[in-house]
Amino acid sequence: MRAGGTRVELPAILELMSEATRHKEQKDLQGITVRDTLTGGPVTVGAGGEVGLYACGPTVYNDIHIGNARVHLFWDVVVRYLRSRGYQVKFVWNITDIEDKIIDKANAEGVPWQEIVRRYTDSFHERLKLLGVGMPDVEPRATEHIPEMIETVEDLIANGHAYAAENGDVYFAVESYPEYGALSNQRPSEMRETEKAETGFKRSPLDFTLWKASKPGEPSWESPWGPGRPGWHIECSAMVRKHLPGGADIHGGGTDIRFPHHENELAQSRGAHPEEEFVRAWCHHGMVRMTDEKMAKSVGNVVDIKEAVRRFGADAIRMWLLQSHYSQPIDFSEEILAEKKRSFERLLRFYRQIHAATGSGEVSDRLAAELTERFDRAMTDDLNTPEAIAAAFEVAGRANSAIAAGESPDSFASLRDALADLLGTLGFGLSSESETELDGVRVRHPEDADTDVVARAAERQAARAARDWATADRLRDELADEGWAVEDTPEGPVLGRR
Repeated sequence: MRAGGTRVELPAILELMSEATRHKEQKDLQGITVRDTLTGGPVTVGAGGEVGLYACGPTVYNDIHIGNARVHLFWDVVVRYLRSRGYQVKFVWNITDIEDKIIDKANAEGVPWQEIVRRYTDSFHERLKLLGVGMPDVEPRATEHIPEMIETVEDLIANGHAYAAENGDVYFAVESYPEYGALSNQRPSEMRETEKAETGFKRSPLDFTLWKASKPGEPSWESPWGPGRPGWHIECSAMVRKHLPGGADIHGGGTDIRFPHHENELAQSRGAHPEEEFVRAWCHHGMVRMTDEKMAKSVGNVVDIKEAVRRFGADAIRMWLLQSHYSQPIDFSEEILAEKKRSFERLLRFYRQIHAATGSGEVSDRLAAELTERFDRAMTDDLNTPEAIAAAFEVAGRANSAIAAGESPDSFASLRDALADLLGTLGFGLSSESETELDGVRVRHPEDADTDVVARAAERQAARAARDWATADRLRDELADEGWAVEDTPEGPVLGRR
């Protein structure tokens, strides 16, 4: 593959960004503004340079799907951005490793519940890695925080917000907390019962479980109320308090858990520790929909991340998720993912066109300054990734027009650096590209493309030139079956992964 080819090395992103661009003194950082779900208004967090971020993680009883991944990918991008601008970030997401669904899965398979937790925690991490999502600073597990949860329940009882039932269950008394419903904008009188009273020991249908008395054959821990295990909601209250002791600047999660999970978290934390600030801003992301229905395991319309990455690539998935504002629902279809793949490759192709630039002309400097300013403005105004990406496409289009009008690609070093900053911070891959010439046909392709794949792309181009459409179509279909797409350009074919 190397014969007759020229390897194009793309500079490392971090080497391209000057310290002046990447970092500021903390005293100069003004923070970012996000729209708080609780108040409905803007809240500025991080002024002074420190941000504590908590996002709800998975209950590990099954493989996560492409809809589940939205929250983790998005907050990973936010952390990347904040750190690239000099903020000190502590990022936490939890693992729910004890819950009814885990126990049910273990019983159905006849294996220990710990085996289910291990299997699907590994699966979770594997799928995030496929998407290029980094790990948080802390990934606490519910079973590692039983003492903290018991302490919170004890504080709630002492403050009159919870009660122990005769059978060993402990419930939060919703009527004791007048602000209940503020986060989900509901009145308690209009709410549905979120947990059926299996034991009949609840005082009100809306009361929810803080501690569950153990049942035969279930895992349990000792507590002041007898052996049992924590309810789902209490773990996040305990974990935020332990790992972000000053409170979370931002608490992220999906709109599907705004009620009851986050509503209950808020009530628990304020009820147990009214003197402490729990969360400064709640940010909820929209659901991934398939044919106007939320993607969910219970519905059976999920798309596995492994399959999606194999078919479309991680960058296409990232483009799809980030080109919609995090607060809005987003539709999934194969056609949408294919279009996002093509759009990313167009942007990457422009980047590769100017990657080797050694100087910066007036056009480059002006466009670079505009791109950086628009990127920062978009991200500091409610984390507006679609606006940031739109700026990249628009600036690239204007630079392309300048090149077509005679501006040398070698004079765009400053724009290259600004574009690398944006794409790298948003988590896109800037992989190396090679160019190979075979029998007079120049083929551009990813560096890891096999020799045979490149040769068939060149053969297809020769067949097209000879108007041998049958051969050209056959070769196109063969490449497609192997996961390759060929784009025909005036300079020759460009190979890319489907």
